[in-house]
Amino acid sequence: MKTKNIKANILIFIISLCTFFFVFADEKPKKPLSLNNDIRLLRDARDEYRSGNYGEALRLAGEAKIERKDQIIWELYTLQNSFKSFEVKKAADELSAIIPILEQRQEYDSLEIIRRYEMKMSVSYFNDSPSRLITYISERKDFPEADWIIGNVYKYEGEYSLAKEYLLAAWHNAALLDIHDEQYDILYSLADIACIEKDNESYETDLLLILSDDDDFKNTDLNDAMLLTIRNKQADSMENFFKLFRSRNFRSITAYFKLADYYSPVDKDKALKACALGVLTCFTKMYMTVKQRDPEYEYTQLHSLFEEISKYQDILDWADKNKIWEGFIDFAAYVYEDGNTDFSKKLYTALAGYLPDEYCKNKAEKELGKITQ
Repeated sequence: MKTKNIKANILIFIISLCTFFFVFADEKPKKPLSLNNDIRLLRDARDEYRSGNYGEALRLAGEAKIERKDQIIWELYTLQNSFKSFEVKKAADELSAIIPILEQRQEYDSLEIIRRYEMKMSVSYFNDSPSRLITYISERKDFPEADWIIGNVYKYEGEYSLAKEYLLAAWHNAALLDIHDEQYDILYSLADIACIEKDNESYETDLLLILSDDDDFKNTDLNDAMLLTIRNKQADSMENFFKLFRSRNFRSITAYFKLADYYSPVDKDKALKACALGVLTCFTKMYMTVKQRDPEYEYTQLHSLFEEISKYQDILDWADKNKIWEGFIDFAAYVYEDGNTDFSKKLYTALAGYLPDEYCKNKAEKELGKITQ
């Protein structure tokens, strides 16, 4: 798809949006035919995006944004008209007192809106306050999930300024995401653009924001103990590292490895810590997955886990997609640079002998050869 087609599509979207607001400025908004059409359009946009049909994904995401605004305008209009009636004004400023009146007045649209949001967020979320409900609905006019798709289409097309505009809008409205963890997808997309544009400050900031909720990254006791084990020159320090520690913040894996690469030229300690956490988190995920599938499996040595996961193609696919084995090889290099040659040799040996990926296995073997000559 050509970039000019992308620009044409977004121009059409903007014109449509402006037309939408002019039409409804002095006119009663119509009830949408389906109150879930914004979600349906978003799902279709995601499917098209995953299939590489970026033009169609852009069109559907733009329509989803319009549909969301259409729905919010109608919901606010409907509720505000119901709430300003004389009977409702006489009631206490509480949803529980207003609902029976709406039922008596047969204002079914308003009742449906209230019940749908109470079901979505829970009754207690709005604290029985109609004004809080109105505020929440008005904030939902933005659609960060759709902005993420549009931003990523522009990123794919090399339109980085437009991509950042939509991705930043998605990030600023991340509180509206139905799935909380999708905020990290937004930050990863922003980090990708910062990396391409060599904006080092934004790149580091985006990656650190991904880790801002990561308790293990902020756990100084864990990090100090982990580094102490890495720097311990005893013969069993490598295996002890994998026996003693666990990290379960799986969304952080890519951020750990990207930060390690970023810090490597300027701060070896930070690079080692980030890479160690990345490897530890990968190890934890693989071990837990194997243990769930085979409760009798007991971890003994690193190479035994590598042998075990070779039985599961989905684990191998995940490791390949997320460049897990490259992370292990980098970790061995960081440990060697940090001074624990024995730890590094034993890790390289396990990787060179038992990795289920031939390319990375050969790479580990070459690196092992370099430090044993």
